[in-house]
Amino acid sequence: MKLKSHFLSKILTPALQLWIKSQLDSITQLQLKITSSDQQLLQGIIPKIYLKSEFAIYQGLHFDQISLIAEQLQVNITQILKGHSLQLLHPLPISGQVRITETHLNDSLRSSLLQSGLQDFLFSLLKSNSFSSLQWEKITLQNNQLLLEGKPPQSPKNPVFIQATVDLISPQHLLISPITVQGLALNQEELTPVEFDLGSQVQIQEIKITEEAIFIEGRIMINNYSVA
Repeated sequence: MKLKSHFLSKILTPALQLWIKSQLDSITQLQLKITSSDQQLLQGIIPKIYLKSEFAIYQGLHFDQISLIAEQLQVNITQILKGHSLQLLHPLPISGQVRITETHLNDSLRSSLLQSGLQDFLFSLLKSNSFSSLQWEKITLQNNQLLLEGKPPQSPKNPVFIQATVDLISPQHLLISPITVQGLALNQEELTPVEFDLGSQVQIQEIKITEEAIFIEGRIMINNYSVA
């Protein structure tokens, strides 16, 4: 049985690596460790997978120092043994830590996910779509704060600066307050806090912003699985 378990591990590990790479734009220095008994492997059940990577890009978002644990993985082991690609059979909870440096954050500005988040923030802050075409140029990290720099297309020589403090008020909610805006004709006293709902699939345990990077620790549920 030990030989069979070793054989299955040798098949599952590259299958998992291929599946992970298929979910990402890019990943480097990927390390995987599977923990499972012989009987569980034969059933396509892996209680835990330890994943580490030096750097990865997901939908244009850049991360590094990635350390994750996936639990209760269930896969199509019969099809894998026949040469088919790996598929998840149930939602997959993943917990761990990632880091986003200031450089990586600015490299992520082209990401549609980040652009959408910034536009949602701007709309919530200004209660208007008047500045939806604002072109974000740079994000500077400060202790517990973000400094956003953007330019209106109609007036590129007049940059807009938004400085905001970010706090985690629950595992699914971020509070952005206080907020100051420069470069727009606004009454600063009328600016109200902005609360972001991260969704029920996300649980953030800690978020820390320093001058060098954003450190995030939490849990997310992956629902990209097959019902077959």
